[in-house]
Amino acid sequence: MKLTSSLFITLLLLTAGCSHASHEHSVEQKSASTGVTKVVAKQEQTWQSVTVKYLDFEGGFFGLLGKGGEKLLPMNLAKKYQVDGSVLKVRGHIIEGMMTTQQWGTAFEVTDVELVKLGKGHEINKSNEY
Repeated sequence: MKLTSSLFITLLLLTAGCSHASHEHSVEQKSASTGVTKVVAKQEQTWQSVTVKYLDFEGGFFGLLGKGGEKLLPMNLAKKYQVDGSVLKVRGHIIEGMMTTQQWGTAFEVTDVELVKLGKGHEINKSNEY
């Protein structure tokens, strides 16, 4: 009986893995309150206006503040955009389930950036992209 149950579970997992791979435009989301994982359609990335803010705690880091008060913690913002007070248009996606040492904002992977306004008294950081 144990062998049959193990075989059934293995086949079930393999089947679930294959069916998930065929949905290229789907993502899994896990509810923090219920712990239930479901497959949902991947959302289109839209541009959003943010202000770059240097936060001087947890070793210092740059965050992105949205117009509605959203706090995004960029995981890959190019150094040339890391200027306090700069206004950017960014496109990207939330990184679900990622824990950071900063404990501020929601982890965010930037895919596209457009400079709207450079922070006052600063020049663009011309060092490496990342």
